[in-house]
Amino acid sequence: MRKIFIPVANPTVDIQEAKAVFNQVKSGWISMGKKVEEFEGKVEKFIGVKNAIAINNGTSALDALLTALNIKQNDEVIIPSLTYISTANVVAYKKAKLVLCDSNPRTFNIDKKSLLKKISKKTKLIIVTDMKGMPVDYDFYKALSKKTKIPIIADSAESFGAKYKNKIIGTQLLAHTFSFFANKNLTTGEGGMIVTGNNILSEKLKIIRNQGQNKRYNHVVLGNNYRMTDISASIGIIQLRKLKSCLLKKQKIAENYNKFFENISEINIPFIPKYVSQHSWYNYSIRVSSNHRNKLMEYLRKKGIETRLSFPPVHIQPYYKKRFNKNRKDLKKSLQTFKEFLDIPIWPNMKIEKQKVVASSIINYFKKN
Repeated sequence: MRKIFIPVANPTVDIQEAKAVFNQVKSGWISMGKKVEEFEGKVEKFIGVKNAIAINNGTSALDALLTALNIKQNDEVIIPSLTYISTANVVAYKKAKLVLCDSNPRTFNIDKKSLLKKISKKTKLIIVTDMKGMPVDYDFYKALSKKTKIPIIADSAESFGAKYKNKIIGTQLLAHTFSFFANKNLTTGEGGMIVTGNNILSEKLKIIRNQGQNKRYNHVVLGNNYRMTDISASIGIIQLRKLKSCLLKKQKIAENYNKFFENISEINIPFIPKYVSQHSWYNYSIRVSSNHRNKLMEYLRKKGIETRLSFPPVHIQPYYKKRFNKNRKDLKKSLQTFKEFLDIPIWPNMKIEKQKVVASSIINYFKKN
């Protein structure tokens, strides 16, 4: 008898993407070219933003953006501790001072009170993160940026297609970055995008991603090779066509999970603020007691159900804990949240039978424990 295995994510890549890649290779042009421009144009139209700049991955997108914003050594940059490591790394690349703030246990996003306490005269940039595809309260950060004159950008790697107050994520702040990694709702294998309404910033970014060239072999700034290939863009174009269907299917799965778990007191289902009109459901993350989280994860593993712990807070990561005390009281909510949440399987073509297996296994664990 074949052992069951239910992965936490499963990319929806099929013959359509394969044909697009074949046709692009057959065309003879595989590096950055017209297909990248086409992909950028379609993303601009989808989001309703002036400029989309395709990049080779989400980390590069953030790094290029910090370069364009002239973040340099000793500048203070505030980020949440509960985020993917690249949000912190791009600050370290610039030798800027990393300032960490706490997170809200209900949304997993930045705790506003914690952030306000961390702002100083030396603050040059704030990066907010849409954790697990949940948009932050963008009106708050837009007003904060206007009041403090500090630019605020969004690491929206996980929220492509999500909506804040009925508007697709990507126009709310000065700039947003996205990731198109394999487990994202839109994937190009590896890939990313920066979107902005600022034309000057957009032109800087296009030069930075192309080795600092404003024309062939004329290097006007210190840039890097952050170019997306036409092969990747050809996949992205097909994926963009599928995005609406992907979001609707994952929304339905999330609703099913909510119903399965609604009367289970040991399980906290995702909290959705009123300002979020469409979650991307990059992850469906439950919160359980820290006494049970690891035991539940092992119980599910033995049943062939994959789960993820997502991202440990930056301040407890081996590289960064040298400079940050991992027991910092000002970041205790981030650490406690990490000890409680668990990402369970969700992907667009996940059948109801598998959803029931996942849910019933989790419920049975708590019945036994």
